[in-house]
Amino acid sequence: MTPRTPRLVSAALAGAVALAPFTLPAPASAAPAAAPTASAVRDVAVDGAVNVRDIGGYASKDGRHVRYGLVYRSASLSKVTATGVAQLQRLGLTASVDFRSQLEVGMSGADKLPAGVTPVAANINAFSPTLLTMVPDLLKAVLAQDKPGEFMALSYRGFVHDPDSRKQFAAALTRIASGQGPVLYHCTEGKDRTGVMTAILLTILGVPKTQVYADYLRSNEELADQNAAELAELQKLGIDPALVEPFLTVRASYLDTAFDQIKRDYGTFGAFVAKGLGIDAATQAALRKQLLQ
Repeated sequence: MTPRTPRLVSAALAGAVALAPFTLPAPASAAPAAAPTASAVRDVAVDGAVNVRDIGGYASKDGRHVRYGLVYRSASLSKVTATGVAQLQRLGLTASVDFRSQLEVGMSGADKLPAGVTPVAANINAFSPTLLTMVPDLLKAVLAQDKPGEFMALSYRGFVHDPDSRKQFAAALTRIASGQGPVLYHCTEGKDRTGVMTAILLTILGVPKTQVYADYLRSNEELADQNAAELAELQKLGIDPALVEPFLTVRASYLDTAFDQIKRDYGTFGAFVAKGLGIDAATQAALRKQLLQ
């Protein structure tokens, strides 16, 4: 039987090998944490894409707010329809930063963008749920450890520990700080690499941790219908949906491991931004000037 939708894990094995030296974190809870209501979240309708959001509206600790209409996050734009392209056009984007690996882009296709939007390849070769429904034997091999939540948490450590990943996050932040115009960034599902990128950016802007996590966990709601269909398809392949669910959702514990790795490697978040990302004080100030009001 040919699976209906190729979604789960593109670079799963590559990511597993790359992240192998890490010590596994404590097991994650059995169920994903529920996303708190975040009234500042603005969903953006783009036909053929999911999990598209404006990151504006969050209050920073100094009383300012993140501006709307300047930074967007989303899942893959490879299936965007003509209607969706027109919707993207209305956002006035100047660039679309694609965190997908080359393998993912090769399997799913390049972004479908309006004329005038610069596509930016920012490949992050870490775990990404994309292909396992296409290769059920691979999925079963990955799940054989019976610790999918730990595997995902380990991947999050890689997002902030791996130099190449940090380089891509830093380049995206620098582009946003340049003030050239609205920017959208995305991965495949818009939840893991995109989630970490957004958490880093909002934290730089001084958004409180509770709201950073609320924005991150929102992906569970945004992807709920798609995930339900995916799990039903996997069940037809004889795969236990309960084992796959941790790959399809986000959990507070996943993001916790990213921040924990930052603390392990750099001591403080500020040191991570300055040393790990190479974002100097002037660029950080430019980010705040561009995005806060």
